[in-house]
Amino acid sequence: MSMPILWRYTCVELLKVMLLTTMVLVVVVAFGATIKPVIQNQIDPLDVGKYAFFASVPMLQFALPFAAGFSATIVMHRMANDNEILAMSVAGIPYRRIFMPAASLGVLLTIIMFLLVNFVIPRFWGVLQEMVARDVTRIFTSTIENGEALAFDGTQLFADDIIIPDEAPSTGADERLVLLGVAALESDGKGIVRSEFTARYATVDIYHRREDVLLKLALVDATIYRPEDGSMIFVPQAIPSAVSLRKDLTSGPKTRDLLELLEIRRNPNDYELVARARENVRKRLLMFDYWTCLGSEIATQNRIFFESTYKDERIELGGLEVRDGRLFGTPEMTLVQYEDDEAIRRAFAGEAQVEIDPIVLGSPVTFTLAARSEDAVDLRGSGELETRWPSRIRSLTHPCTVRKDRADMSNEALLTEARSIVANESDFPKQLTRAFAGELRMLELEVTNIGLEVIARIVHRSAQSMTGFLLLMLGAVLAVFYRSAMPLTVYLLAFLPSVLDLLMISGGEQMIKYGDPVPGTLLAFSGNFLLLLLIIVIGWRLSRN
Repeated sequence: MSMPILWRYTCVELLKVMLLTTMVLVVVVAFGATIKPVIQNQIDPLDVGKYAFFASVPMLQFALPFAAGFSATIVMHRMANDNEILAMSVAGIPYRRIFMPAASLGVLLTIIMFLLVNFVIPRFWGVLQEMVARDVTRIFTSTIENGEALAFDGTQLFADDIIIPDEAPSTGADERLVLLGVAALESDGKGIVRSEFTARYATVDIYHRREDVLLKLALVDATIYRPEDGSMIFVPQAIPSAVSLRKDLTSGPKTRDLLELLEIRRNPNDYELVARARENVRKRLLMFDYWTCLGSEIATQNRIFFESTYKDERIELGGLEVRDGRLFGTPEMTLVQYEDDEAIRRAFAGEAQVEIDPIVLGSPVTFTLAARSEDAVDLRGSGELETRWPSRIRSLTHPCTVRKDRADMSNEALLTEARSIVANESDFPKQLTRAFAGELRMLELEVTNIGLEVIARIVHRSAQSMTGFLLLMLGAVLAVFYRSAMPLTVYLLAFLPSVLDLLMISGGEQMIKYGDPVPGTLLAFSGNFLLLLLIIVIGWRLSRN
């Protein structure tokens, strides 16, 4: 038998069995992957076929290696039992040339696997998650009917019931949901509750975009409670910031191809989770800028003016100093309220506190003045304002000019500046520095995590790409070595170390994610090395016989 005929014969036999086995495995595993979203009512039952079709491509990363190992076992075992291997060996063909067609097919399979796991499969993971994200109405309805909380963007939303109106909303949204008996918890990155909302009802406007799904929530007759300062506010309508579902569901490295992973590694600032953490740190640093500006003005002028954002009113604080991030009188500070540049009320307080309201980058910064004075003097003489000074005056502005643009600042520079502020925390209000320390740790954690996540994902994909070649060759050499055993017995002998290899790859990936990149990489590739060693040992024993 000439070598071209041998190659063609062996490769055709291997490909026939491998393709058939791959089709069976992909169909079974793909439909198995649809069970969870169907049970959780996240996709429409009519979309099961579509979901299974898109899931079949990611399943190839598991089906192809095992199908290759199975085909090599069946084909080479049959050739050994039909004495074809023996005939080739007697004819003087060495085993390395007998197994060369299978090895060549394994190399081609490795190249295909590398392209699949690094460029094709990530796109399909994104498509699958976007299918779930786009059926927002079903997710809302099923979650609320099950009595569970909707969790998105640091907010947990509860509701007693849900109504889907027939008419389209006038806001231009694609859909609107009405939630009855609403309660919401807004928490920070550490799980500490920052605000609690209750509302008579809430509307959720859903905007479907080409690559995104936006949610705009509006709470009607809402009561807001902030545990930090014990304040409770009633507002006719509260409108939190819009939430991007695609950002939360499809932004992970799992949906990024190799080039995008390398770009994230080079420039992590554009990655969603890092960008969010950077924005929180930038907002907090802007608060410190304003506090430094306020402290500098008080130190030089011994007084400070605030203006109201909703009426022509000003508040003057005089005779004060800054100590430990609070305002103290020397010995008492004077509080004067102006209306149309006319002083209308005066009060005296021993201390006060200026709180910077949550900042939206690009929007005016507002302050809340907290002071306590039981008596106020009506400067107009009418006696109408001779009441207790308001304990909290909100929505005040101050024309501070010290604003630093940190949008293009590197993570290292941003972290260095943030650490210097934490080190000198006594110069600022405690509520500012206390929250800032957590946001600083979150940015450090996100930058570290995304670097490790990228390494882990690349290592996992690289190691998994090699399994196609290794499983095919392991099945081939075992089938010839144990030619007297049943084919399924031989496949079982190849299957067990292959499963162990996949477990070691996953274990190595997890080790890298938890901060051990070198040991994790060694563990991820050690399973492949053991399979290769097993192939070499069995091949050597075959050549001796």
